[in-house]
Amino acid sequence: MSDTVIPTQKGKPNGGENDASLTTQFVTEEELAKVNASFLAQRKLSFTFGLYFFLITLLIPFLSGTAEWWYGTPLIFGLTLNFWTTLLLFHVFYWLLAFVFVKRANRLDDDLKNL
Repeated sequence: MSDTVIPTQKGKPNGGENDASLTTQFVTEEELAKVNASFLAQRKLSFTFGLYFFLITLLIPFLSGTAEWWYGTPLIFGLTLNFWTTLLLFHVFYWLLAFVFVKRANRLDDDLKNL
C-alpha cells in the first residue's frame, strides 16, 4: 500500500477552498456589538481603578520626600502620618478600593446581562 499525498496551499488543507471559517459568520452584528460594548465597559472600569491604585501608590513616596508635614510632624503616639499610612491606612485604602471595584464590577455584569 502506498500513501497518497494531496498538495495543499501553505498551511491550508485542500487549498483552503472549502474552509467554512473563511466564509461563515458565526455571530450576528448585534452579538458582536454587545461583546464590544461589554469589553469597552470592563476595560474602562479596570483601567480607572488601576489608575487610582497607581496614583495613590506613587503619592506616598512623593509625599515622603517632599512634604515635611507628612514625614516630620508627629501625629499620634509620636508617629508621623507617613508611618501611620504605611502601617495601616494604605491597607485600609486597598481593601476599600477592592470592595468598591467588586461592587461596580458586579453591577456592570448585571447591566450587561440585561442588554
